[in-house]
Amino acid sequence: MINRNLATAEDRARLPIQRIEVVYFAILLVLLAAVFAFNAFVAGGTISSVKQLAIDSASWPYPPQYWGIQYWPAAINRVLFRWIIQGTWTLFCAPDDAWGFYIIFIAWSFALFYGTLVALYFFLRLLDFSRRMSFGGCLLFLACAPVLLAYKYPVATREDPLAYFLIVLGLVALFKSRPILFTVIATAAALTRETTLILPLAYFLASGESLRQRVLVFIPPVLAFFGIRLVTQAPVPVNQLEASLLNFLFPWELIAFLFCAFGALWAPYLIGMRERRQYNDALNFPWRVLITTGPIILVLILGTSVALGRAREIRPTFLIFPWVIAFALDWFSRNRAYLARLAARKTFWVFAFSIFAGLAAIVLYFNYAQRELTTAILADFRNGYWLVLGTINLAITLALFLPRARSKWLAEQV
Repeated sequence: MINRNLATAEDRARLPIQRIEVVYFAILLVLLAAVFAFNAFVAGGTISSVKQLAIDSASWPYPPQYWGIQYWPAAINRVLFRWIIQGTWTLFCAPDDAWGFYIIFIAWSFALFYGTLVALYFFLRLLDFSRRMSFGGCLLFLACAPVLLAYKYPVATREDPLAYFLIVLGLVALFKSRPILFTVIATAAALTRETTLILPLAYFLASGESLRQRVLVFIPPVLAFFGIRLVTQAPVPVNQLEASLLNFLFPWELIAFLFCAFGALWAPYLIGMRERRQYNDALNFPWRVLITTGPIILVLILGTSVALGRAREIRPTFLIFPWVIAFALDWFSRNRAYLARLAARKTFWVFAFSIFAGLAAIVLYFNYAQRELTTAILADFRNGYWLVLGTINLAITLALFLPRARSKWLAEQV
C-alpha cells in the first residue's frame, strides 16, 4: 500500500501517475495543438507554409531543407536540432520532398514542446508543488509570449524547443543527483544553444558535490561548446556586438520585448526569488538549487540577450523559464489569501478593467493617431499581437500589485 504521507517531494514524484494527471497531460496536449494551430493559421509565422519555413530558415528561394541559416555565423554552431530534423527527413523522405521536411519540422517541434510541458510538470512536483499547481505552472508556460507566438516574427523559433526540453531535463537530473545523466543532457544542450551553458554552471554552483566532481561534470559541455566551433568554423568572423548595438537604437522596443518574455510573471518571479533568498527559505534540495543559482542565471541570461544578440527575439531570455515559473508559482501559493480577497471584491474587477481600458485607449491612440511616432519609438513591437499581449500583461501586473503597494504604503504611515 502506498504511503500517502511521504516525507520528500521526490518520493511523491515517484508515485504512479494518477488519473487526474492523465487528464492534465491530455489538456496540455490539446492546448499546445491550439497554440500550433494559431501560429500556423492565424498569426502567420514560420510554420504557416512551406515557403515561410524556407524564408525563416534563410533558404528561400531554395526549399526549406536547404536550411540556409546553418551557414550564418551566429547559428552555425547550433547543430543538434538541425541534425535531428535533417536526419529524420533523410530517413523518411525523398531529396526533393519539401513538404515532408515541413511536416517533420512541425512534428519534432511539437513533440519537443510537449516533452517540455511534461518535464516541467515533474520538475514542479520535485519542488513540492501540488498536482494542481504543477499543472497551473504548465499553463503559465503555454501563456508566455515566446510559446504563444513561438513562430511569429521576430521570435521565429527553431532549435529552441529542444533547448527548453534539455534545460528542464537537466535541472531534474541535478535535483535527483544524477551526474552522469546530467552530463549527457548538458553536453547535448551545448550543441543546441550556447546559452544552455547555464546548466553546467548551475551544477557547479549548487550541486553540493566535491570540487573534483563538479569540474568533471562541467568539462564535457564546455568541450562540446568549443569543439563544435572548431569543427563548424564560421565562414566569416562573428561580430556579436553588431546585433546588440541595434538593441540600443530602440531602447523602448528592447524594454517592451524583454517585458513580454514573461509579462505578468516578472513581478511575482522577482519578488518570490527575493523573499526566498531574504529568508533563506529552502524547503528541499531542488529549492536550494534554484535559490542559489537564480540571481546569477538571471544576470547572465539578460546580459547575453542584450549584449550579444537581438533581445527582441526573446527566445534567449526565455531560457530561464524554469526559475521564473517556479518562483512565480511559489509567490502565488504564499499569497493565496491576498489573491482570494482581491478576486472576491467587485471593486477589484472594476479597477482591473479600468486599468486595462485606460492602457488600451492609450495604445490605440498612439498606434493609429501617432503611427509614425509609435513606429520610431517601438519599431517592430508596434504590431497588433505584441501590443495586445503587452497591454494585457501590463494591466494584470498593475491590477495585482498596485493595491498591494498601496496597502503597504498606508501601513507604513500608521
